[in-house]
Amino acid sequence: MNHTIGARALRCMAALAVVATATWAPCAVAQELQVGVLINPKQRTPFEAVFARFSKESGIKVISINKTDADYKSSMPVWLLEGKETPDVVFWNASQRLFSFVDKDAVHPITKLWIDEKLDVNFSHVKSAVSLKGEVYALPISYYHWGLFYKKSLVEKFGGVPQNWEAFLAQCKRLREAGITPIGLGTKNNWPVAAWFDYLNLRINGLPFHQQLLAGGVSFHDPRVHAVLVEWKKMIDAKYFNGDQKQFDWHEILPFFYRDKIAYTLIGSFVSTTLATSVVDDIGFMPFPTISAKVPRYEEAPMDVLVIPKKAKHIKEAEVFLKFMARADVQSQLNESLGFLPPNKQSTTGQNPHIKAGASLLKQASGVAQYFDRDTVPAFEAKAVPILVEFSANANVDDAINQLELARKEVFGK
Repeated sequence: MNHTIGARALRCMAALAVVATATWAPCAVAQELQVGVLINPKQRTPFEAVFARFSKESGIKVISINKTDADYKSSMPVWLLEGKETPDVVFWNASQRLFSFVDKDAVHPITKLWIDEKLDVNFSHVKSAVSLKGEVYALPISYYHWGLFYKKSLVEKFGGVPQNWEAFLAQCKRLREAGITPIGLGTKNNWPVAAWFDYLNLRINGLPFHQQLLAGGVSFHDPRVHAVLVEWKKMIDAKYFNGDQKQFDWHEILPFFYRDKIAYTLIGSFVSTTLATSVVDDIGFMPFPTISAKVPRYEEAPMDVLVIPKKAKHIKEAEVFLKFMARADVQSQLNESLGFLPPNKQSTTGQNPHIKAGASLLKQASGVAQYFDRDTVPAFEAKAVPILVEFSANANVDDAINQLELARKEVFGK
């Protein structure tokens, strides 16, 4: 055998051997695979470790394109729709954020891969968030819970963890009277404010109504929406939130949290990997309190996925990568380091107490929402979330409802 051809064939076989069902063919396996990843600085190492493991097993070098939130989101349309410097695999979000690109025929379906690898066995519970009209378009790799993170020592001084909504509001009142801002909120990047609308709506009206509303199927003049904003207004008028929230993003709020300037913040479990080591043991987690006993408990659990763009240059190799990333051991490794939960049912959960609490929380949930900006279409999210930011500052219920309804009609029609 010609040594050059033999070496090339061996590299090809090693790359495809990552997946037992892969079909050998004359080597078309790229030696490099570009993967776009949306990360904060502390998340880079976990991804790089998994990518290095894939490269070692497959012989395919992963070149990661790392961008932070706003930069990454602005790059996605350029990559997927315009086809400019498109990575072979991109990190993205499930549900409507994924489907908005599917509707534009910008995503390579992975239905055959899903069937061949029997991914229903371990991913059936999250399949609906990556499927549309009978096709599967993404691989779930992580999801994470939301809830109220709190300063243990401070909350203990004011009566301990509240068990329901009335007790929570009563504690907020005591904190405020003591000169402590009960709840920290940073809206400089807009999106964190949506968690308050989501959870109040989920607790007051339930998940089916919440999903129908964000899909444009219900008027914002509906009395049920009014009830949500009225409840929120009570908290704003009582000054339970910091008044300078537009000056901070979510992680810039944390130092106030550490210094007992605020007691609670409503955020996703991704915060657990950014907490200062000096106080991490003094940070607790509690589910968003029950408001109506008649409404089942629903939680926020946004899911991150990997997508192969239609315009990717190395689709076969990208599928090899997705098969690797679907493995239980790989998802266990990645999510334990990230502080997230692995979607693969056979994966193990990390030892972080906040993550364990989240796993328990989601097992008990009657259903999960994906988060406001993922449960609606991008056009509506772009209009609606800034309206919620303004509401969180001025608490004008009628004005917010009128603006939200106008946005709904502009985006979804009458």
